[in-house]
Amino acid sequence: MTNATINTPALDDRPCYVPISKLSVHPGNVRRTDRRADIETLAASIAAHGLLQNLSVIPIEDDRYAVVAGGRRLAALRLLAREGKIARDYAARCTVLDETLSTEASLAENIQRVAMNAMDEMEAFAALADTGMSADDIAVRFGANVRHVEQRLALGRLSPKLRAAYRKAEITLDVARAFCLTDDHAAQERLFKQFGKPITHAGSVRAALAGGRIPATDKLARFVGVDAYEAAGGRIMRDLFEDNVVFLEDGDILQRLAGERIETIRQEVAGEGWGWVEVQLQHGLIEGCASERLRPTARKLSRKESKTIAALEAEIEALDQQLEEADDDDARWQQRDDAETKLDALRQSAQCFDAEQMALAGAVIAIDQSGAPVITRGLIKRGDVKAVRKLQQVSATTDAAAGEDETDETTGPVGPRLPKTLVEDLTKARTRAIRDQLAKSPHIALALAVYVLRERSVGSSSVPGVEIATHPVGYDDVDAFEQWRVQVSEQASDDLAGLIATDDTALSDMLAVFVAETLEFSHQGASPHDARLQRMSDTLASALDLDMKVYWEASVEFWERAPKTFIIDALAGAPPISEMSEAARKVRLTALAKMKKAELARTAAKALQSSGWLPDELITPPCAGSLAVTPQGKAVVANAEAYAA
Repeated sequence: MTNATINTPALDDRPCYVPISKLSVHPGNVRRTDRRADIETLAASIAAHGLLQNLSVIPIEDDRYAVVAGGRRLAALRLLAREGKIARDYAARCTVLDETLSTEASLAENIQRVAMNAMDEMEAFAALADTGMSADDIAVRFGANVRHVEQRLALGRLSPKLRAAYRKAEITLDVARAFCLTDDHAAQERLFKQFGKPITHAGSVRAALAGGRIPATDKLARFVGVDAYEAAGGRIMRDLFEDNVVFLEDGDILQRLAGERIETIRQEVAGEGWGWVEVQLQHGLIEGCASERLRPTARKLSRKESKTIAALEAEIEALDQQLEEADDDDARWQQRDDAETKLDALRQSAQCFDAEQMALAGAVIAIDQSGAPVITRGLIKRGDVKAVRKLQQVSATTDAAAGEDETDETTGPVGPRLPKTLVEDLTKARTRAIRDQLAKSPHIALALAVYVLRERSVGSSSVPGVEIATHPVGYDDVDAFEQWRVQVSEQASDDLAGLIATDDTALSDMLAVFVAETLEFSHQGASPHDARLQRMSDTLASALDLDMKVYWEASVEFWERAPKTFIIDALAGAPPISEMSEAARKVRLTALAKMKKAELARTAAKALQSSGWLPDELITPPCAGSLAVTPQGKAVVANAEAYAA
């Protein structure tokens, strides 16, 4: 075995004292980045304990020295000098090096530095604390954060066995912190034995030590609030290391506070006139009630409410335009949320229940996972369903006798329904067609514009689907409309004076195009608003004598997206199946029902392609006066009446 001698360059160990005013950082110092907080911490330590380690320097011109190792210490000394804690010509203890070793010395000092073990740091802080020094004093002396000192001292709650386990890497620092949730060393060690080694999941340790305590994230704790719980004398257990980890120890206090608050809410809801109000805090299921529920009806808005709603809608729409490219932290987002909240509250206030029916129905109060109360109104016990139905029938009869002819907007078409997305595509196709037709009908466009402006002026309300008061609706329109729009846009004068000089016919043509550009009747056929949109588009389609067969036909893709029941229903009403005998028709429909969806779609496309079939959403209703009884019809009626007599 050969003994080799490693020849290492020796430092020129010549200590000296150099005023900090004659020191500068050498360009070869490998450390380039320092946080101000780190420098302040080091300055506090030097102020408390003095400069414990020499600065490594090399001589430069004019009796000055460059620091090759110890730049942070020099920065800390300069900070102390600026703060007046040391003299500006304070002489720092330095070690003079050979210039050839400067970079190596700087690199070695920074690479070989090892952060102090958390447990060693705890024991050092604990030794000072045992002498009567407070956490604040320790923090000042070491330039550390007070919370950091408190967290390190908290590790002193660990049993000696767990401290040893940390040093042997059997538990992580996060796990060691989790064990500090309790001061009971026996409990810590029992739990430590139960886990496989190494233990790396702090959450499991924390959950096991919490025992029967209630986490502050529990929905009941959120409902009551930790502040209210503490104000009532409730005890809590906080994790010193995790700000958001809090446990409530007094479950009886929590239950009492929750009961008091929920009772206040219950009394408020009962005051609305419900026959019963129940509380269900432990689960979200509503038991003992029928599937039917009372539904509120919208009362007529006052003139003031209508104006407020219109103003809020206009404000929201204007903000939407302004915020299209706004940043997430734009203050106008909050302004929009506030306006939408006011609008929702105003609309909600217009919803009301029938008082007699309310006396037979009730409400259930629950709490969601975020701790917010959830109130479900209009519930009917199974035993009260018949009585409620009877009241509803009486109410309907009374309304009919009073001559009310209200349309039930929530009632959908009879028979199989199309999916919402398919209804939306159909109504978009109809919107394109109406826009195209309206652009060619100046008189109807003028009437529509006057109608919308009158509604705005007199009723302070909007017209569903027509956005004349705001801006054109971007649409993928038919070629004819696009060409018409471009042509009219080019003809229109850029200024008002030019338009005033334009004749009425040309102005009407322009108006028709620009009004048509505001239409948007697409919907999913699922809400009262959708029903209003459909009725408005029906009215325009009738006035324009719109023939949707020119713009749309049922393709194979359409039938593939439609439900099988809808396809079969459409085929059943079309020739030749509708002309079959009842028996043959039944056999044919049974055979169709057994087909696979793709085959059935192809069959429908082929059978109905030439028939001009349209779904209900695209059918143009006849306009008033378009139907008349012919002489032949009158003769048939007369014969029928004579036969009946």
